[in-house]
Amino acid sequence: MLKIALTQLDSGRHDPAVFARDRAEFLTGLSREFTLIASRSGEEVEADLRVVFIASGGSEDAFRRHFPRLPKPLILLADGKHNSLAAALEISAWVRRQGESAEIVHGDSASIASRLRRLADFHRTRRALAGPIGMIGEPSDWLIASMLDHGAVRQRWGTEFLNISLSEVTAPPLDDSEAAAIANEFNAGAAALDGVDHAALLNAARLFPALKAIFARHRLRAATVRCFSLIEPLRSSACLALSRLNDMGLISGCEGDAPAVFSMLLLFVLTGEIPFMANPASVDIENNRLLLAHCSVPRRAVSGYRLQTHFETGIGVGVSGDFVPGPATVFKAGNAGLDSYFVSGAQVLPSPPAPGLCRTQVWLQLQEPAGYFLHSPLANHHILIHGDHAALVDEFMLHCGATRSR
Repeated sequence: MLKIALTQLDSGRHDPAVFARDRAEFLTGLSREFTLIASRSGEEVEADLRVVFIASGGSEDAFRRHFPRLPKPLILLADGKHNSLAAALEISAWVRRQGESAEIVHGDSASIASRLRRLADFHRTRRALAGPIGMIGEPSDWLIASMLDHGAVRQRWGTEFLNISLSEVTAPPLDDSEAAAIANEFNAGAAALDGVDHAALLNAARLFPALKAIFARHRLRAATVRCFSLIEPLRSSACLALSRLNDMGLISGCEGDAPAVFSMLLLFVLTGEIPFMANPASVDIENNRLLLAHCSVPRRAVSGYRLQTHFETGIGVGVSGDFVPGPATVFKAGNAGLDSYFVSGAQVLPSPPAPGLCRTQVWLQLQEPAGYFLHSPLANHHILIHGDHAALVDEFMLHCGATRSR
């Protein structure tokens, strides 16, 4: 059963016998669905979710005193008896005036239980977003709108970013056996090889054990690598290695883009879908369509793939994958504090790859106006996953107090 840490606040002014009976009746119903753990504000408790039970009216001032020690965003439980909902409404408005978000969970037993389960999923996602997220090398020089205010991100999301030297990647491998196995695996599954031979595959595959070891060494939840700085010394791109890492659930972005890899991790934990980080390559305002393209698509995200060189440099190995037509979601968290986001449901459209673009290309019919990409984009890279999860992502981001960008 899910464990819920419950901090109860009340005024102490109600008839003790009636109050105790009503509280016991309400909590007994909840205890059939969850393991309830009584907790005090600021107390460390191992639980799937922390909830403040506003048990009566008149508890507003007590809440204000406890507020600094309560976990954010606030989840306020109110059953309606003893003016609990009235107090929760006052408290919720006050919390929002402090710049924090709060949600009141209220209704019948079934709806309360359902909502608490969803919020426990959200809490699990937030725990994963705490990281650490590895920054392997500095962000690429061209990401001028993708720099973060790490203090603001830590305050909102609890996320820690860990700086890791590129030298940990460029050190020569001690053993080529794992790289050879990865090269053979990609070769065996590819529909075609275009400008790529076994030597290029093996060289590209050598990055995989190096990056995987960094995940283990630093206990990372995700990582992004300044991949273009690896191309010259290694004579290869990171596309194949990043593709393989994402297939394993080791969420990995490129170009040192911190907002993009944060967005990738968020989608993966919240939905279970493997994310594809890509450039918007074309926007069709009239038909509300978007073309995404990049060279490092995870194979689990596509129905088949071909191996080609990395698009910009003609070096290394890029992955050209085929997305199956059907529902999808486009997402990006952005701005310095990662406090804004864009999300849209979409349909993958059948379309052959075109020359002059990154290797994997996918046209999307968007539900949200495509004009966002021309009028108010949250920088370049956006993330694509299978399935229409836009409503879930929207709900999670709003719960966390983020602002929707359109």
